[in-house]
Amino acid sequence: MRLLLLHVDYLDYAVTKATKYAEAVEDSSRQGRMEEALVVFAAAERSDEEAIDAVAQDTADVIRDVATKVATEKVVLYPYAHLSSDLASAENAVEIMRKIERLLSGYDVLRAPFGWYKSFSLKCKGHPLSELSRTITPAK
Repeated sequence: MRLLLLHVDYLDYAVTKATKYAEAVEDSSRQGRMEEALVVFAAAERSDEEAIDAVAQDTADVIRDVATKVATEKVVLYPYAHLSSDLASAENAVEIMRKIERLLSGYDVLRAPFGWYKSFSLKCKGHPLSELSRTITPAK
């Protein structure tokens, strides 16, 4: 799992077009906004498919750790395939994202829909922990 974590003043998104991998979304999920949040751009990788539960748990642990450090209880999970050239299948990637969302109970979580082209805008805070990247790998 490849992650880009940004502590933001806000993130806005709106779906623009479905890809062939698009999950069904309700009208209320076609756009979203969250303020004072940790945005997690995430790409599930092929190797993650070997240990979906463990990767989801490790990813949730990393998110909780960074959210604590930047003092926020708001998280945006944003599927972002552009972080990897070795992607998991769409089915497994969605499963991992949903598991991460469930594991973050206690946080205010906004999950952007998987498999959609989206426009987005954000304002990154610009402090030492406001831009981080992480790689989560299944234990061998």
